Amino acid sequence: MKELEKTKEQLIEETEALRRRIAELESKIAASESKAARTDSIPKERAPRTEINASIEFIADFDIVEAKGINFSDSGICFELNEDLPFEMQFSLEGKIHRYRACLVWVKRMCKGGYRFGMQFVPPEAYPRF
Repeated sequence: MKELEKTKEQLIEETEALRRRIAELESKIAASESKAARTDSIPKERAPRTEINASIEFIADFDIVEAKGINFSDSGICFELNEDLPFEMQFSLEGKIHRYRACLVWVKRMCKGGYRFGMQFVPPEAYPRF
């Protein structure tokens, strides 16, 4: 049937079906991009991990950070940064204080609430003189 011969109801039904299909495909694309990001971001040779149970104090040492908005909705926003987010941190392990400077690499929202962060150690910066 030609488009001009279709009723309003038929056109609405087709439009709704197309919107459902687009949402389904966007969901598949997002899932595959998320999977690719997870596998691409894991280095082939990772440094060995050591389990710790320590309280960590950290301070974000940035003022205003410029970001590029990607998209937003009534419930949130997506944006990108062109620079690292550095943090100073310290924790006690086996009675010894460890101090590091690190940049945020990844964030994962935990299913029971809260977040897990992946940080990469970077060289410390000198404190400014006043």
